[in-house]
Amino acid sequence: MIASCSRLDMVTCCSMLYFTLHEATVFWYAYPWWKEKEIDSEKKRLDGLCPLTPEETALVLKALGFSSDTLIYIASGEIYGGEARMASLRAEFPKIVRKEMLLSEEELRPFRNHSTQMAALDYLVSIASDVFIPTYEGNMDKVVEGHRRFVDNKIRM
Repeated sequence: MIASCSRLDMVTCCSMLYFTLHEATVFWYAYPWWKEKEIDSEKKRLDGLCPLTPEETALVLKALGFSSDTLIYIASGEIYGGEARMASLRAEFPKIVRKEMLLSEEELRPFRNHSTQMAALDYLVSIASDVFIPTYEGNMDKVVEGHRRFVDNKIRM
């Protein structure tokens, strides 16, 4: 089970890899709540502050010994670059699923316009999974890790 990055996560950390400086700057200033307006993407990447790319995620999973038949649940909203961006990860790990693949449109309908409820679906899968590997640091990975540690410690007592 892994978490992947959304479009905004990638734009925040690694914009210079995917956008021109002008495009990224226009994007940042278009959102008043965007705290960091001048982002040095190369420095952030070197400091390890960017989300893992699908290629990097595949390398990490292989290095950790996961086989290509491992079922991987992507816990995220829209993936930056869409399915085309996921091609390298899917080539190494073809059993990739998302909530939209596991639930019918009818089952998803009540959650569709509520991003926090969609995230809650990912959270439930994340806490129940055998392994949770976040590809970026955010609130979801901290809460999932805390929950999993709490439950594990409770079982051990």
